[in-house]
Amino acid sequence: MLQFIMDRNLLLYLLAAACAVGVASQIMLKQIYAKLIKDTKNTGEPDGRFLQQLRQRFQYCSHLNDKVGDVRAFIQKSVMEYRFWGMSLHSWKRLGAECLVVSMLCAAAGSVYLVRGGAALTAGNAYFWMGALAAALMAAAYGISDTGYQREYLEIRLTDYLENSGAVRDYSETQEEDEQTETAASPIVSVETGRRAKRKARAEAAAAQTRAQKEKLQLKENLARLKTGTQETAAAAQKEKNAELLRQMDPAEQERILREVLKEFLS
Repeated sequence: MLQFIMDRNLLLYLLAAACAVGVASQIMLKQIYAKLIKDTKNTGEPDGRFLQQLRQRFQYCSHLNDKVGDVRAFIQKSVMEYRFWGMSLHSWKRLGAECLVVSMLCAAAGSVYLVRGGAALTAGNAYFWMGALAAALMAAAYGISDTGYQREYLEIRLTDYLENSGAVRDYSETQEEDEQTETAASPIVSVETGRRAKRKARAEAAAAQTRAQKEKLQLKENLARLKTGTQETAAAAQKEKNAELLRQMDPAEQERILREVLKEFLS
């Protein structure tokens, strides 16, 4: 099996692939940091998703707790939880180191096999020189990316953005003014006080309804009395008018009319 691997230079290919992935991971990590840092330079509405979420969380914590006690810890936690392609920034950094270890193991295994076979350690040993090249390339990648400085610079930029950004400060002041206005406009009441107020309102509504029903009934009775009184007054007036007409007639005429009325009434 080992002879098969060595004959086809599989370890050498694995060494080169690990070196390429390690270098690419550090270049990618540098680009990630550069993008995050560039987004912090815009004090307006952020474009990146990470900064948008960080700003929203900071505003929410400021609104909930009046202020964020340790801004640096808040930022460090957010940076540690940031994911790019499902991997944290620390995982990207470790990926380069892991690839370097794989490259060195491949170079060591290949060199040991060749030395045991009678070959020199350096002369004509492709594994040795490829391992040295991989180590040099990984060192250059780590030096160029300088992720330690990039992370520290990003945290400083984020701290400055959250603490001194006009947009975040204006939002906080607006929130405070809104809270003060709401507090002045609507006094804080306890749950029991609210329940008492509701019960009192329901009792007043029931009393008002009962009073309205009583007034309605009383109004109907008054109208009925008025109607009865009007009818009685009209009847009295008509009776008086009839009596006046009878007084103005001759006795014979009065007698004739009374007879006709009685006859009609009795028929």
